[in-house]
Amino acid sequence: MNKAFLILLLCLLAQFQMQAQLKSGKVEVTWGEGQNSSRKVVFDDIIGSDESGIYVIKKMFKGNSPLLIERYNHKMILEKSLPTKIGGKKDERSYEYGAQIDGKLFLFTTMLDRKSKTILLFMQHIDSKTLKPSDKLTKVGTIGYSIGSKVNSGSFTYQISADEKRILIYYSLPTKKGENKKFFYHMYDSNLNKLWEKKIALSYQQELIEVVDIEISKNGDLFLLSRIFQNEVTDEIKGRPNYHYQISAYSNNGNTIKQYPIFLGDRFITDMKIVLNDNGDIICGGFYSDSGTMSINGSYFLKINLESKEIISINFKEFGLDVITQNMTDKQKQKAKRREARGKDIEFFQYDLNDIVLLENGGAILIGEQYFFRVATYNDSQGNLRTTSHYFYNDIIVTSINARDQISWTERIAKRQHTINDGGFYSSYSLLIANDQLNFIFNDNINNLVTSKITIGKAKGAVYVFSRNSKTSTAALVQIDSDGRQVKEALFNAKDTEILICPKVSEKISNKEMVIYGRNGSTEQFGLIKFK
Repeated sequence: MNKAFLILLLCLLAQFQMQAQLKSGKVEVTWGEGQNSSRKVVFDDIIGSDESGIYVIKKMFKGNSPLLIERYNHKMILEKSLPTKIGGKKDERSYEYGAQIDGKLFLFTTMLDRKSKTILLFMQHIDSKTLKPSDKLTKVGTIGYSIGSKVNSGSFTYQISADEKRILIYYSLPTKKGENKKFFYHMYDSNLNKLWEKKIALSYQQELIEVVDIEISKNGDLFLLSRIFQNEVTDEIKGRPNYHYQISAYSNNGNTIKQYPIFLGDRFITDMKIVLNDNGDIICGGFYSDSGTMSINGSYFLKINLESKEIISINFKEFGLDVITQNMTDKQKQKAKRREARGKDIEFFQYDLNDIVLLENGGAILIGEQYFFRVATYNDSQGNLRTTSHYFYNDIIVTSINARDQISWTERIAKRQHTINDGGFYSSYSLLIANDQLNFIFNDNINNLVTSKITIGKAKGAVYVFSRNSKTSTAALVQIDSDGRQVKEALFNAKDTEILICPKVSEKISNKEMVIYGRNGSTEQFGLIKFK
């Protein structure tokens, strides 16, 4: 056989393997070519997508270019990679994050001005064709600081509006102990035009108020959800909650203020988030407990009329023993039943509410996940003190609210993820709503997919743990329909693809497509998941 032809054939086969499509009856996964990733180049984020492809930022720890800005086409093939400098000798800036607003790409950087003792935030446009950031810098925030004093200098954060046409830059202003909490808000459009800015002083001491959620309406109004403590920062006094929630709405360029206090009796509200529906109502939802803030016993949902401040509907629902014992071993189930028979509280521990998703039919979905973090210290064989960080991401809990604002069902997705010293990079999940189904994607232990029912393990009903072992790892897809029925299958086998997905890094590019990122050692790849 001609040598040149053989080499060409081998190259074509290799290219075919790198772009292999993994198909099932529900999804199609296309992997792009593997990229050799140096330890001195670290993936940061997928910052956006358009008809030309997806846009990625990576951090570089060598040379004069601290960033790589890259574009991949929709076959997940790298098209362009641009090493990017930030500022010069007289303009020393640091990278913060990238974002996409109204289809346009932006880069955010900060600069420390020691003379004026301020931290400045700048925003600049990224050309989607050349990937080069604009020379024009727009200053969008300033935080003062005082070195060595007890001053909270805060940090810059951003929020994109529901229609993705505006961006809010916000940060807390320096305050001393006992002073009321202060924020500065700047609203910009995608052309970097400042729509409005507002310095907001909340009516509570900075120690007694915690801003837990922010929403921006399609017309640019701002909604702050805060947890407010009574007199001292403690969750309970004499067995009753020592806090309540409050929504503050700022309209008319921040000049008109409405307050919506939320009191839900003696229940401990452990989590709350807000969203705005198309009718202009405020939607609140989350979890509650009867015994404290470290566990949850049920979910709640309420709707508030924006104009009248009236609570239109409110619904609480305990999880019930069937939900509590879901994904437990037989031994654990029997123990839970005995506790209930003795009148003991049976609750979930350390669950966080991640999101409220509004549905087209007028309903909503609450999504939470069990997460906790542990640090272990020990002495090695040479007597040196060592620390190990353990990250646990376990079951996903899904609560459905129907179009009549009633909680119709709650389901738990079995998941056990335990990784060490990686920040949980390979844990948690990605979510895409397609074909009227919730599609959860996460790394799992392949033993959990041997049968449709989890009846294997050291104990009957045990769930095996994902721990970054490529021999036992797989990417799992769990689909939940509108009635709460679950179907679980392997999306692909990590052993076959030699890749582990990073679920927290994903980008929805259409109603049925999602880009995911994966890596194996020094090799990284992007994949396209398409739901049929």
